[in-house]
Amino acid sequence: MGDPNQLYYLQSRLRRVEGSVLEVGSKDYGSTMPFRERLDYTGSYVGVDMEDGTGVDVVGDLSAGLCGLEPGQFSLVICCSVLEHVQRPWLMADHLTQLMRPGGYLFVAVPWVWRYHGYPEDYYRFSHRGVMVLFPQIEWSDHSFATYIQGKTIPIRDGSDAQAICDRLAVMSATPEGNQKYLPYMQVLMLGNKR
Repeated sequence: MGDPNQLYYLQSRLRRVEGSVLEVGSKDYGSTMPFRERLDYTGSYVGVDMEDGTGVDVVGDLSAGLCGLEPGQFSLVICCSVLEHVQRPWLMADHLTQLMRPGGYLFVAVPWVWRYHGYPEDYYRFSHRGVMVLFPQIEWSDHSFATYIQGKTIPIRDGSDAQAICDRLAVMSATPEGNQKYLPYMQVLMLGNKR
């Protein structure tokens, strides 16, 4: 399940998926957009979540194993707003990579600047470089920032560009202690292929 910018980003970069799709964190909580109904794909669609519910085909913890799924099965793996809730995201990253076919796509969306949100717990925030370290077998073709402005993403070209974008989006606000710098809500959106 994703937000409008996550869906916009994926649809604008990947028009059709030839093969099966795996969505991690697929349970419909009523406040997100279902990818399953909005993507064009030719194979099966499998939703995995830690709790049963609408949109969930497999109940399991992908940080603990492959949950009975076949390695190399998926042409696209979607992992949106999930990795920050995983105690050991490097294990989940390894398992997601195993589930992808060679040349398959991985779409990751993670918070960079966002409030604490424990569903059930909240552990991490990720830069685009942090995501790259988690997924060393993925060749990233695109990484962008997104804020609340729907339909707008800001491409990240390199590390200095990311810093400049954050500096440009920062807002100074007067407080009793003096001026404070604040960043808006920002997420990192990334698309890549398994080598």
